[in-house]
This record gives sequence, C-alpha cells and structure tokens, in this order.
Amino acid sequence: MGLLSALFAKKKLEPSYPILPAVGEDGETNVPGIYALGELAGTPLVKLGLNDGHQLVERIGPALRATRSDDASLYDLVIVGSGSSGFAATIAAKDLGLRTVTIEAAAFANTFVTMMKGKWLFAEPESVPLASRVWFEECTKEQLLEKWRAMRAAEDVDIREHERVEHISGRIDDFRVKTGAETYRCRRVLLCLGKAGNPRKLKVPGEREHGDKIHHRLLDAADFRGQDILIVGAGDVACEAAIALATPPDEGQGDANRVTLSAIDKEFTYPKKRNVDAVRALEKQGHLRVLLDSSVTRFEDGQAVVKQGNAEPERLRFDSCFEMIGAELPIKFLRETGIRLNIDWTIGKWVALILVSLFVYSLYALKSYGKGIVAWPFEDLISPATYKSTLRAIFDVAFTPFAWIFEKSALADIRADKGFQQGYLYSFLYTVVMIVFGYLAMMRWRDKAKDKRYQTYRYISLLSFQLGFFLIVNIIGVQYLSTKYAWRAWGLYQPFPLFFNTYFWWYPGDPVWIKYLFIGGGLGGMLIGIPLLSYKHGKRFCTWICGCGGLAETLGDRWRHKAPKGERSRAWEFQGAVIMVAAFIIGLVVVGAYKTSGDNPWWKAYNYVVDFWLVAVIPIALYPFYGGKVWCRYWCPLAAFNQLLSRLYGRLKIVSNDKCITCTECSKYCQVGVDVMAFAKNQQPFDNSNSACIHCGICIDVCPVSVLSFETSKGSAIKLIAEGKSSGLVVEKNRNA
Repeated sequence: MGLLSALFAKKKLEPSYPILPAVGEDGETNVPGIYALGELAGTPLVKLGLNDGHQLVERIGPALRATRSDDASLYDLVIVGSGSSGFAATIAAKDLGLRTVTIEAAAFANTFVTMMKGKWLFAEPESVPLASRVWFEECTKEQLLEKWRAMRAAEDVDIREHERVEHISGRIDDFRVKTGAETYRCRRVLLCLGKAGNPRKLKVPGEREHGDKIHHRLLDAADFRGQDILIVGAGDVACEAAIALATPPDEGQGDANRVTLSAIDKEFTYPKKRNVDAVRALEKQGHLRVLLDSSVTRFEDGQAVVKQGNAEPERLRFDSCFEMIGAELPIKFLRETGIRLNIDWTIGKWVALILVSLFVYSLYALKSYGKGIVAWPFEDLISPATYKSTLRAIFDVAFTPFAWIFEKSALADIRADKGFQQGYLYSFLYTVVMIVFGYLAMMRWRDKAKDKRYQTYRYISLLSFQLGFFLIVNIIGVQYLSTKYAWRAWGLYQPFPLFFNTYFWWYPGDPVWIKYLFIGGGLGGMLIGIPLLSYKHGKRFCTWICGCGGLAETLGDRWRHKAPKGERSRAWEFQGAVIMVAAFIIGLVVVGAYKTSGDNPWWKAYNYVVDFWLVAVIPIALYPFYGGKVWCRYWCPLAAFNQLLSRLYGRLKIVSNDKCITCTECSKYCQVGVDVMAFAKNQQPFDNSNSACIHCGICIDVCPVSVLSFETSKGSAIKLIAEGKSSGLVVEKNRNA
C-alpha cells in the first residue's frame, strides 16, 4: 500500500521545487515586455541578482533608447522592487539615460532591512565577476545598507518607497502600472519582487487580536530577554531565530528566554543540517523545547493553543510569537497580469504536445514502413512503389559522402536494400541532431562549469561513440560484413537488455565467426563491460556512452529543468525494473523456445510496446515538456540493470560540504529528478543506493557556492576522468587509510 499511495498521492510542495513564473533564458515572461528577475525568477544570491538586473538592462536598454518617443509621460522602464536585481537595474538604466521609475512596496532594499542584525552576506560565487557597479563585497547587512543608501542618494535615482503595485495592464510599449498612488505608463516592466513582503500567516482564531505580539521576522535577538517565546515554523529562518533567541546571553546581558519551537512537520525537512544540529543541541541542553507534528489552533488570553499529534491540546503562554512559516510570491497578482507559472499547462501547450507527438510518431512510423502495425497508417496511405522511390531519392543524397567508398556492384546492392536505407537515414539524422545539439549543450555547460574539463570530455565521449558506431555500422560493417550482418554492431554499443537483436535471428549457414563475434561481444558488454563501469563509474554509461541517453543529453538538454520532480515522480521509477525482468524473460523465451526467431507473439508484443512506443515515440515527444530522460529514468532496462549493479557495489557518489544555501538550482537541473538539494543541505552523500543519479555532473556545475563534488568511497587506485582541484569536481579518498 505504501507504493500505491506514493504513486497516486496528490503532488505536494517540496523545498527543492518552488513555484515560480515561467521565464525564458532572457528573463522575459510569456507576456512580451514583462521580465522577472531576482527571487521571483529563482536567482539565489546577491551577486547573481545584481548581475541579472544589470545585464538585462544592458541588453534591452540600447534599443529602448534608440526608439524612444517624445512623450515625456511614457517611461522606458518601470522597475518593481528595489532589492539587488531592482537596484542594479535602476543604476544601469540611469547610466544608459533611460526614463525609469522604481517602485518599492516597503522600504528601499527591504530584503536586507528585515534580515537579522549582523547577518553576513557572502560574495558568492567567487568565480563570477560582479557586472554591476553597485557596491558588493562580503559584508554584514548593515555595511551593505550603508553603502547602498549612500549610492542611492549620490545617484539621485527615482525610487518610490511604500508604494505597492496593484495591477499591470496593456501591452509591450504601452503598459500601465497602477499603484495605490498613481498609474505609470511605460514600455517595459521589470518585476524584481521578493517574498519578504508576503509572509504566510496561520489564519487561526485570535491571530488578528494578538497582532501586537506576533512577528514575522527577527531583527535583533537582544531585543528579547527573559520572555516566553513561541516560534512557529521549521525552516531555516525559524531555526535560526530559535537558535538566536534560545542561546543563553552572556552574563550581565539579561535573563534567558524560554523558547518553544512548534511546527506541523513530523521531522526537519526544510532547514540545513547545521541549523538542525544547533537546534537539537539547544534542546538537549534544556534551552529550547521542540514540538514537531504540532499545530497552533488558536490564540486567546495571551496564550497559544497547541496540539501535538494525538495528545490533548496544550496552552502555551507567550510574550512574543514569531510566525516563520515561509512567505509567498504574489501568485494572484501574477495571474491577473497574465504571467504563467512553471506549473501551468495551457491549451497551447496541450496542442504543442499533440503536434510534437504526431511528428515524432510519423517520423518513426515512416522509418518502419513495411514492418506491420508500427507503420500504421502510412502503409495504407502510401503505395510501396511511391515509398521506395522517395526513400531511394532521399537516401542517394544522404549517402553521397560515403558512396565513393563502395564498388559499383556493392553500391547497387545497398541501393536495393530498403531496410538498410531506412536504418541509415534514421541513424544519420539521429547522429546529425546529436552532434549539433551536443555542441550547443557542451558550450552551455562549459560556460557555467568552474572546471570545464568534465563536461567537455563527457560530450566529446557521447558524440564520439555515436559518430563512431554510425560509421562502424553503416560504412565499415557494410564494407566487410554486408548489410545482412552490419546492423548487429549496434549491439556492441547498446548491450542487452537494451539491444535484443544480438541474440535473435541466427540461422543455419550464418558464418560462425560472425556469430561468435556479435554474441560474444553482446555477452561481454552485458556481463563484463556494464558491471565494470558500474563498479568504477556508477551510471556514467548513461551520460558518457549510450546513444539513447545521448539524444536526451543533447537535443533534450535545453528542457532538462522540466524533468518530473518530487516524491510521486520518483515512485514511478520502479517501471524500469519491471521492463528489465520482462527483457530477460522474453530473451530466454525467444532464444530457447523459438530458436532465436523473433517471429513470435512474445517478441512482437515487447517490440511494439517497448521498442516502438517507450523508446522511440513517447519519450522523444515529451522532451520539450518533461525533459530528456523519461525513457532512461522510467523504462530503460539497461539503466535498471546498471542501477542494480551500482547499488550493490558501485563506488561513485556525490558528496556535499556545509556551504549549501538552499537555492534549488541543483535539483532544478537534475534530468532524473534527484532531490539534490535535500542531500546537499543535510550533507548526505547520494549515489545509486539512494537515488537514480546518472553522474552527469550538472548539479555540481550549477551550484553557485561549490557545495557538491564527486567522490569514490574507497580505492585510491580508481582514477576518475577529469579530477577537480579547488572546485572539488572529482575528489578521491581512500576510506581505508
């Protein structure tokens, strides 16, 4: 029942997967002319926020200036929010001479104003230079506010505080931004909103009546001494407040507080390990009471009524209560503006899914013409003669680069072999797509990586294997083995249980050496190659070698952030093991009972369901909607086999240091839905014993503070490719030392 409930459970919010506006690479939302920056777009750090604001204005500003109208009442930019992105955008706009107004619902730089006294801000990532001229170095919040306030005054920029935006209407070049004070006309809108101004509330009886005692942020713990304090929440902010308020003051600094931390969570899920450890230490010392699996049901008479589990409600007296249960993005405001969220499915998106699915289905069905149901309905719509002549014409063009290699008689045989032409054209297109999009993906991740070698070597490996086997099968194999046997070389590249045909369709008269070559190679890949790779490199086969995974890592890379996330999506990963078992059973049945002949219902059913739908059609059609690894993650029997082996004895893992800032970037870009951030913030290693990790290394590259690194659990003799240095890309430790 546990698995069934997980499979069909209602999708719930998780720390690693925030709901945010859907934005393009340039920061623009689905509403042309409206951009989302900073916390609203998931930008986690001060320096990155400053860079985003500056770089966006640098990108769109010159065109705005060049096409400005004479209407003095029409602003070029309205910037909503004056945090790091908003202030940097404001300064950049001034430098470009744009007409700009910045609107702030609270105080200037309010995110920093509301931080705890003495809060340190780190200038991460160190490898990224600061693009904006807004001052920022590692400092306390007080130092930052002093510098920024001085800069604001010196620059004399138009920032209007305590003015909340209520509505945005209009279209690009003619927006109307309505606030409580007036309506601004503008050509572009930059939304640089944070969540600090929208704290969640308990919404229980008595909350409003006790409003003078209820706070949503802690500025200075020294303001509270000798009080009964209730903190509601179990995230980092709540834990940090509990630590600050429950830590006994130095002698002469006042009496200690009596602090209770209450949260509905049954365990600490959201905060970092270091905060959980500090909370538990204070609890053990008797300075802090922790009530998990509890909820505040009401406030009355200076007390909070708290119910924990099945116990009777308890009344807790409090002088001050801190509701620290998170904050919310202005979802209602965004929807009213017409901005889509990253969880939204529109009619247009459904139509796109249908059209892409039809295209992918048609491509593979046409490739399979003449093979029965997999070619429906094209065998009914296209005559054999028309298909053959069209196929031959396309093939002649695509085969031109290699035609000169073959003698005329051999070339005539090739041009008469429809099956070879179909396979050649499909693998040719597949290889070209992988090379083009593989280069783009490699450059994308090289730009982000601190150590560029790993992604460089990984993509070169993927593309080399694909190109190499394309040539081996279609040119070298045909030259020396003929089209009758050359196709079997794919089995050396994609071993069983992914590629069956190594063991199928052998008949009397087949050359013994060819039979031994391919059957032996297939057995060697399955029984020696994959087990050795699993031992040394976990599931790197999926991201360094495999062609199926290669298309996902190249063409599908641009959509990797759309991979299904959360507990429910991970529960469905069991399907790969089911298909793996089915593959072994069907392989034995076909080889044993049917003497390697695939002309039987067992193989036909598997071929139609798995090889046609689950390999070729569904996952590729889903690339733009659910990322590239749907097949690899949920259905691939070889990935399941690799997972089983590396789970049993694999040594490769990813480890974390204590610098995690819970920015969600690592989990966002994981193509196989590993909740990387959950492991990172708890400094918990993950490998194939506790995740579906395929060791692509992208989570390491997108981490802005170098938290993650590869590590082998033991055996210093194992030499992993692309050892990292200060960034810790690959760290080897001998656990037995």
